[in-house]
Amino acid sequence: MPYDPLPGGFGRGLALGPPLTPAVRRLLAATVGVFIAQKISGGRLDPLLGLVPGLAVGRLFVWQFATYIFLHANALHLLFNMFVLWMFGRDVEMALGSRRFTFYYLACGVGAGAISAIAYRSGAIIIGASGAIFGLMVAFAMLFPERVVTLLVFFVLPVNMRAKHLVLLFAGIELLLIIAHAGDDFIAHFAHLGGALCGFLLMRYYAGGRRWPSFGRRGRGGGARAAGPVRSRARIDEILDKISRYGMASLTDDEIRDLTRAKDGFD
Repeated sequence: MPYDPLPGGFGRGLALGPPLTPAVRRLLAATVGVFIAQKISGGRLDPLLGLVPGLAVGRLFVWQFATYIFLHANALHLLFNMFVLWMFGRDVEMALGSRRFTFYYLACGVGAGAISAIAYRSGAIIIGASGAIFGLMVAFAMLFPERVVTLLVFFVLPVNMRAKHLVLLFAGIELLLIIAHAGDDFIAHFAHLGGALCGFLLMRYYAGGRRWPSFGRRGRGGGARAAGPVRSRARIDEILDKISRYGMASLTDDEIRDLTRAKDGFD
């Protein structure tokens, strides 16, 4: 969970989670809705909407590269992925804007699916948003690398680490699991790493193109439109630098309003 230390020692503690932003809310609703339809159908949707490499490539069922993101194996699989989307999606959406955030999430999922289609046998059915979720975590770590996140080891022991270290840890674990199982596993680890790789490349592209105000640090990025003092680069950089250091909870009403107005210019 994101851990937001506030200036002056006030409000320190574990955050219970951010309120939903528009794109996160739509993705959550769509994924849960498809999961319900999936279970009502008794699994008959899996070979049609799940990613089957032999069909997606061999028979040009190209929609599967996107639709598989919304299917899940079971409730626990769905719960974990949607929990991560809920916890990290708001800050990333606030930085990218809703439209770009939605594109980024889906692009990471499609990229993860493309890599999976190469890595796994043609008859395998690949489902789940994990590739897109790994891309989301990469975006969060690149935007807010110094943000402290609390990881519950065995769901009991809290361990605090910076976002950039958490993502590197997860990527390392995925790589070790690929080596250990040599592809003989029910979990699509290649999809996870594929989503992370696509996310990293997209974030680097956005940063190079100056597609948003800042990369979570003062002086990096830029791209605010010079439409008055509210959208000045210095003002937005200052606000995003504060988010990177202390979290969204530290913003004043004026800062939230200025950030929202600036974000509308990037969508």
